[in-house]
Amino acid sequence: MHAHDLDHTAPPSAPLTLPVAPYQGLATVVEREPEGTWIVDDGRQLRQLRRAASCPLELAVGDRVWVVGEAAGKLYAIAVLERAEPTAPTVLAFPGDVAIAAAGRLTLTAEDGLDLATPAGASVSAGELHVTARTGRAAIEELSLFARTVRASLDKLTHVGRALELFVDCVTQRSEHSVRAIAGVDRTCAETIDYRAERSAHVRAEHALVDGKELVKLDGGQIHLG
Repeated sequence: MHAHDLDHTAPPSAPLTLPVAPYQGLATVVEREPEGTWIVDDGRQLRQLRRAASCPLELAVGDRVWVVGEAAGKLYAIAVLERAEPTAPTVLAFPGDVAIAAAGRLTLTAEDGLDLATPAGASVSAGELHVTARTGRAAIEELSLFARTVRASLDKLTHVGRALELFVDCVTQRSEHSVRAIAGVDRTCAETIDYRAERSAHVRAEHALVDGKELVKLDGGQIHLG
């Protein structure tokens, strides 16, 4: 028997899989659906699509978008080529958490203002924190401040409130002049009270009482009573 006498039987071929026809083209957004999908018009028919993961720009009705995908399958808007309203706010929408990482310095610049809003918590962690502003306002219902050292250089400081409490080991105050106006009672409770004046000390009242349990002493070059 010779080799050419053997029958050569071809192995069964695998079923042929035809590639899915790709689709791409320009379309106009005509409607937004509640499931996070959009309806666009490509000039021939209406198609349903989603925003591609690489296109965070939120679509708006009337926008011109570039669409890619499968002709009979899923379609995605990968880019917004033209906005229906160029002056409308630009919204970047992400389905989950977002992190921005920069190997160098990250700068956010806005000509007309910058707003940060969240119903949850906001935190800032930095080696140094610098805040520069012409005017500043803060409305905080409850504030807790933990600082090792606080230094402030102020031209004028005004406190308006209903109550002020200080719990410290030592209070040191140095000023050129000190004026206090108390509408009610001014009371000091201390183990020892030492008032010293280099020139004059005046105590004036409609009724002045000095009560010493063991000793009351008046010492001066001249003492006038009455």
